[in-house]
Amino acid sequence: MDLTKKCTNCKEDKSIELFYKQKTHRLGIMSFCSACFNKMCIERWIKRKIDAIVYKGSKCLRCELHFTQSHYSVFEFHHRNPLEKDVSWNKLRLKSLDKIKNELDKCDLLCANCHRIVHSESEGFPEQPKSR
Repeated sequence: MDLTKKCTNCKEDKSIELFYKQKTHRLGIMSFCSACFNKMCIERWIKRKIDAIVYKGSKCLRCELHFTQSHYSVFEFHHRNPLEKDVSWNKLRLKSLDKIKNELDKCDLLCANCHRIVHSESEGFPEQPKSR
């Protein structure tokens, strides 16, 4: 017999196989189904990235592309000194706001294009040749 549980978010009765396990919850599973939980995590991570972009001034330090002129995903955090990098954004987004700010204070906000150019220049690649 397949046990079901109602997701507290979508209010649908679903097989308990569609819920993540968590010992501290009733029946040893979470109250949200895995689909709702995943969606909420993604939304929270996007909000954290947007908050980080705003914290860093909302625009690319190099070309001045503003957050309101583009999609949040084009913005990246460039460590000025790679030796001071404690953690990547993928791990950092799971940390406390204080730890996030501490790491962001070591970074410049760049758009993806400028970030690639900065790394190319730091690796000694010459500038792009002029077209004829």
